[in-house]
Amino acid sequence: MKKVIKPFVLAGLCLTLTACSAASEPRQSASVNEPANTPAMSAQETNVERPLSEAIDHVWAGQRVFFDFVEQDDHQMIAYYDANRQMSVAVRKMRDVNGAPWSYHKVPSWLGWDAHNRVEVAFDKKGHIHLSGNLHANKLVYFRSTSPYDPRTLEQVDVMVEPGVEQRMTYPEFFKDPNGDLIFKYRDGSSGDGRWFYNRWDSNKGAWSRLHDSVLLSGEDVRGVYPLGPILGPDGYAHMTFTWRETPIASSNHDLSYARSRDLVYWESSDGKPIALPIILETGEVIDPIPEHGGLLNGRHPIGFDSQNRVLVTYQKYNEDKLTQVFIARNENNAWNIRQVSNWDDLYVDLDKSGALDLPLLNNEPAFINADGNIVVSALLRGERWEWTLDPDDLSVISEGKIVPTFPESVTAFDKDNDIPFRAIPLMEDQTSKSSEYYLSWEALQPNRDQARVDIPPASTLRVHRIPQK
Repeated sequence: MKKVIKPFVLAGLCLTLTACSAASEPRQSASVNEPANTPAMSAQETNVERPLSEAIDHVWAGQRVFFDFVEQDDHQMIAYYDANRQMSVAVRKMRDVNGAPWSYHKVPSWLGWDAHNRVEVAFDKKGHIHLSGNLHANKLVYFRSTSPYDPRTLEQVDVMVEPGVEQRMTYPEFFKDPNGDLIFKYRDGSSGDGRWFYNRWDSNKGAWSRLHDSVLLSGEDVRGVYPLGPILGPDGYAHMTFTWRETPIASSNHDLSYARSRDLVYWESSDGKPIALPIILETGEVIDPIPEHGGLLNGRHPIGFDSQNRVLVTYQKYNEDKLTQVFIARNENNAWNIRQVSNWDDLYVDLDKSGALDLPLLNNEPAFINADGNIVVSALLRGERWEWTLDPDDLSVISEGKIVPTFPESVTAFDKDNDIPFRAIPLMEDQTSKSSEYYLSWEALQPNRDQARVDIPPASTLRVHRIPQK
């Protein structure tokens, strides 16, 4: 069975803030008693049944690179690399009188073999499109549309705010702040000396500006720092976890850390004490003081919340037997309670490598509360999904085991019988929350440490799937 991988986008993330509102069910046919100014109905609503799955384009399958799928004001948008590795955008307006056709546009940016070079896309408040990606310590690659919701008006923009810190950019990400303003974050530097900038878009002025007087996170030119989030929690705070990394080698990650904010500008620890910016190794709140070579992996420490809105952080590290395990940390009375969740007796994930890694264990999904009020933790191990049910009082494991894939059969039915893993991500409604109605799928090989392969696999078909809602 091949892997079914759902990137956390971190996707996607948009406080986790980037998304798209799901289309409503088609309206009923107009009656003779309806007023004459009733809006025109689409062909899909009158005489054509809407497809449950539709092909969008042929896409690059040489290595996994994260695509984006977002929605705003009834417009859906996809950003991806086509079969020729060219950055591409497709946009449609749902319930369009012509049957919601996709409008396509390709911009002058081509992907190499680097799996870091994801593509990110967003709408601002006025519907203008913002597109960025293909960045791994590279000069800014950014396009903006001159007309709302029209990808064919995308134009390249050479400078966002300050060209001096837009020459070695990595991990671009768009998300919305609690006021709905568009934020763009990125790392300046490399894996051993990174610092993180946040820009805010002013839709009225049509300009970007710095969110902070300094940078938010800094490795002080001697180490890297890898944040996940900000994630907007039910308590009104934006929460962020991050790891510190001394070298480009993944095993040098250490000290899983945390900070929170009400406005993304001023940050504090879990006990409410202000943290001066930039946040550095000495000032960040440490969740778990994992040493270098302790099995901690950057970007794999998602944030969830329990029934009392307490922060839950899941992550991987080595246990006392030097085996890789899943752990959970919960903030209880301004202290972190840490428990081992998994109990595998044969798993050791070697992190003494650089580049984008093909890893057997993926810890992407945040812990959540199920219908019984228990905490659920999940992870993908060698393509199979594991779940653990935890007691909400003491975090002890109640049950564990492999479960069936979480994607509907109508999506996984397109998982071909080959050696290329199947990928699927949900639409982000209003650029902030995951849809249960729309999914994007394609196939792509695992990362190859950013190196070229001997052979190029056939292009994959990018598809959008609609799951009828009850």
